[in-house]
Amino acid sequence: MSKALLEEFRRNLRVLEREIVRQLQRETACCGVTLAQCHVLLELSRAGTPSLTDLAALMQLDRSTLSRTVDGLVTAGLVFRAADPNDRRAIRLTCTPEGAARVAAIDDGCNRQYGALLRRVPAHRRQHVIDTVRFLAGAIPDVRNAGRDTGPGCCAPGAPADLRAGRRALRSRTPGEVSRRSR
Repeated sequence: MSKALLEEFRRNLRVLEREIVRQLQRETACCGVTLAQCHVLLELSRAGTPSLTDLAALMQLDRSTLSRTVDGLVTAGLVFRAADPNDRRAIRLTCTPEGAARVAAIDDGCNRQYGALLRRVPAHRRQHVIDTVRFLAGAIPDVRNAGRDTGPGCCAPGAPADLRAGRRALRSRTPGEVSRRSR
């Protein structure tokens, strides 16, 4: 694969990433949930009554990260936790009626928005676009998981530790120090 082709692909992915983030922020802002909460609600509504562990595996997320998001949804009255009748130690999650209504609103808005996007694609190419997005959605986690032993793909060795140290240094400064240094 040529370097120019790879760089063009990366450039187009960056544009796509930015546009998707903008779209997701608009979608979730109107529904009163965070982006993470939106994703949990959508996956939960399709999964039925999974346990937190099952939902974490489905979403490929850390269980503790997901737990905090679910806690917020429970507090907001959008998700209900219930003991599993077959295993008293397990907790099952489900959307409340208000959570299901929120999912329906999110789905409706997304279907309108993405329907408009797909209508811009010539009819004979729509299935190809859908298949390509499905392929990328599966390939990206596969590549990420395969690369766990090789370290970061875009930074020099040791960069993640350097980034963490930089973040700690920023957090340790007073607001006055931060504003003086950013001038």
